[in-house]
Amino acid sequence: MRRREDIEIGGYDWPTLILWVILVMVGWFMIFAAGYSDDTTFSTIYDLSYNYGKQFMFIGVGLFLFLIVQLIDVSFFRTVTPLLYGGGLLLLVGVLFTKPINGATSWYSLGGFSLQPSEFAKVSTALMLAYFLSLPNQKGKSLQYKIQASVLIVLPMVLILMQGDAGSTLVFLSLFIVMYAAGLDTWIYILGLIVVALSILALIFDTTWWLINTIVLIANCILFWSNRKDSWLLAFVLIAVSSIYFLFQINIFWATLLNVVLFISVFVWTVIRRNFQQSIMVLSVVVLSSLYTVSVNYIVNQVLKPHQQDRIWMWLRPEKCDPLGPMYNLDQSKSAIGSGGWLGKGFLEGERTKLDYVPEQSTDFIFCTVGEEWGFMGAAGIILLFAALIIRILQLARRQRSTFAMYYAYGVASILFFHVFVNIGMTTGLVPVIGIPLPFISYGGSSLMAFSLLMGVLIKFDSNRLYVFR
Repeated sequence: MRRREDIEIGGYDWPTLILWVILVMVGWFMIFAAGYSDDTTFSTIYDLSYNYGKQFMFIGVGLFLFLIVQLIDVSFFRTVTPLLYGGGLLLLVGVLFTKPINGATSWYSLGGFSLQPSEFAKVSTALMLAYFLSLPNQKGKSLQYKIQASVLIVLPMVLILMQGDAGSTLVFLSLFIVMYAAGLDTWIYILGLIVVALSILALIFDTTWWLINTIVLIANCILFWSNRKDSWLLAFVLIAVSSIYFLFQINIFWATLLNVVLFISVFVWTVIRRNFQQSIMVLSVVVLSSLYTVSVNYIVNQVLKPHQQDRIWMWLRPEKCDPLGPMYNLDQSKSAIGSGGWLGKGFLEGERTKLDYVPEQSTDFIFCTVGEEWGFMGAAGIILLFAALIIRILQLARRQRSTFAMYYAYGVASILFFHVFVNIGMTTGLVPVIGIPLPFISYGGSSLMAFSLLMGVLIKFDSNRLYVFR
């Protein structure tokens, strides 16, 4: 085994460090390009009157934080993790009493800069979840264990949602991937996917009744299929007739009546055949699913604020949005990316970028600048860099001897994946616009410093893995 001094100096995972540095430098160049125009005079790279100058300073602060983490003994993190988590929650509570900025109370104002505690809460929550999952004598299959771990994730989510920052709230959902690695039942994730699918379908359909018809139709199919040996011909005829009514939407009244009569008939039939458990289960699913779809429509149309509704309709029902209103920003985003072609227009040559057609092009929509100036090849290159970094972090997770370090590494990979997928997805219209930064590339001090801490702690854990024997 190598000496401790050798590990501390040469034990760092250089592929991870190199990928991280490349992404940070790409981000700085893109922020410079996003703020560039032909009639603007630039002085120095650290000119704090421009975003690129501030970002250069944030890079320095992030590097400083990374180096500080490397000087701390690795056992110290386990000791202070509960305190860091508690401190993070206190900061999230305190920010609720600050002055709103852009409709959200998410920032502490420090001189000419702002600090967003939700970004640092990702670090403390990832550490706390890893700390809890690695405690001895924990039984991964117990209900109490699952609830306690879930509460650790949900608490900061609730506080951030109270700030009006839905985007940062959703990021914490990615930490449930870590719980899957810790043994959370697969059926819970399947149920979650079903809920998401029902939510989307409830909003796509013009009327909720058509979705309820679909649910009942599926239930009919399940019941018929489970008894197909005795009535396969009848099942085929009835399902075909019901499908014709549904697909062609002949008349919603007759389609609903036919589906309900079919369901009641089959339900009674299965009860007579003494398949009580199956009948009750299917009935419960139909009732709960129908009530849920009605509630989704009510919440979106009656509870959400207009700008939140617009973000959903932009994604699912763009025809309901004003093309010169909410849709304008998304259209400009996709036009900027598409205008780059295969190889892009060249660095500092993006016309839509220079003319500020794209909103928030230094922060949430920085990927538009990449697409316009570097084209498809450049955008694909950025995605490949992120993919390589996430895959490498997963490899680091699997080689950890400490369960604390392993679960933390999974948490870092999950947070990075969610940020990258959602940010790039929202600029291309694949997911709703929820406003979260692209890691290392978007402008923002809080984001860059928080991700520097995430990476710094991960690298520290990995560099000391050979001294952990359990």
